Amino acid sequence: MNTSTLGMIGVRLPLMLLLCFITLIAGVVMWLKLSATDYGVNLDAGTEKNITAVQPRSANKQAVNSGSHPKTSTDVRPHEKNSHDDRKDVTKPARDAQKGAENASHEDESDHGPHAPRKSKAPEPTKTKKPKQTAIAPIRTPSEISPRQPTKPVKKVTDPPASAGALTPNISQPVPRDLPLPPSPDLALVQTTALGPLPRVADDGRLPRQVYAKPFNTADKRPRIAIVVSGLGLSTAATETAIQGLPGSVTLAFAPYSPRLNEWIELARTAGHEVLINIPMEPTNYPAYDPGPQTLLTTLRSEENLDRLLWSLSRGTSYVGVVDFLGSHFTTSQIHMAPVLNAINQRGLLYLDSNSSPRSVSVAVASKLKMVSAKATLTLDKRASRTEIDRRFSELEQHAKRHRRAIGIASPYPVSLERIATWVRQLEARGIAIAPISALTK
Repeated sequence: MNTSTLGMIGVRLPLMLLLCFITLIAGVVMWLKLSATDYGVNLDAGTEKNITAVQPRSANKQAVNSGSHPKTSTDVRPHEKNSHDDRKDVTKPARDAQKGAENASHEDESDHGPHAPRKSKAPEPTKTKKPKQTAIAPIRTPSEISPRQPTKPVKKVTDPPASAGALTPNISQPVPRDLPLPPSPDLALVQTTALGPLPRVADDGRLPRQVYAKPFNTADKRPRIAIVVSGLGLSTAATETAIQGLPGSVTLAFAPYSPRLNEWIELARTAGHEVLINIPMEPTNYPAYDPGPQTLLTTLRSEENLDRLLWSLSRGTSYVGVVDFLGSHFTTSQIHMAPVLNAINQRGLLYLDSNSSPRSVSVAVASKLKMVSAKATLTLDKRASRTEIDRRFSELEQHAKRHRRAIGIASPYPVSLERIATWVRQLEARGIAIAPISALTK
């Protein structure tokens, strides 16, 4: 090989080595560029996917706080977020789930249920066991932790409204039990008719007002008060409470319309109560207020009123007498009251005027007939409130101390029964005798 040939090889070899080196460098640069581009694309795609999954919840939470509409995922530009923000959003579901397990009542976590962390090519947080546990941890729903969620009603004892027999009154202290009255009815005092059994005077002269009366010591010199609860038998709750919750010295009056009248009377006598029966009579506001189909009316003839009277008397037995029911107008008519009171007297019964009208003529008519009768001193619950009933009881007590006797009448309102049970104990303790109605008639 000659010298010229060696010289050409010496020149070309460095050039080829330089070209190879340049080519190698260019290849490395291209490889680095291609690798960086692929990594960026994959990172952006993963970031956009996770931002789309996370953003609606955070936007909804902001909308709840600000009252505005939540932004959708289309408002988010992934390329404007750096990798630190991406990692923060990706880890939020795990933190939310963990907080939900640790504090289920937190309001921020009430907007959603438990979520497992979503997978992403972005750097993942340090793996712990808590996010895995939250997938099965019970998370309370928004309806369970909302402040507007109605709580389970707590059963509590409250004062019942003053409506006749609507609720059982709260008579907390036990009532001393009176001795039961003798079994009834006495067949010698019963007249069998087409209407039903009617009271009558026995062949030996015995009278229903005497035989069915509750025994009372007439030698007792203390002032006497009789308390009558009228209108019983229509409400089961009120009737049972009056029979079992009031002392036997309280007289009970039953409505003739009660379908269980004889049963109630028997229970009342077993509990020691003396019994009356209500006779519906025309009130001043009739017919706006109608006491029932068998009401005695001033527009009817005496024969018709007597038929209605006998119908009411035939509904039950074993009562000592009658008391008018709402008769504020009928009791002011002497021409109508006279035949009615005469019929009651002939059957050996007493009559109690409820004092529904200050113009009642019943006592005057009964006096002419030499009939055993009485008139209520006052109505205890014209206004069915504790304050009013207590005030009326005070008036009744003062009247009894001045006149040695007084009669109070009440309806079976829950508040009335409650106050009667309380006042009876107080009156007895203050030296006043609680007597049956038969002990206060003249």
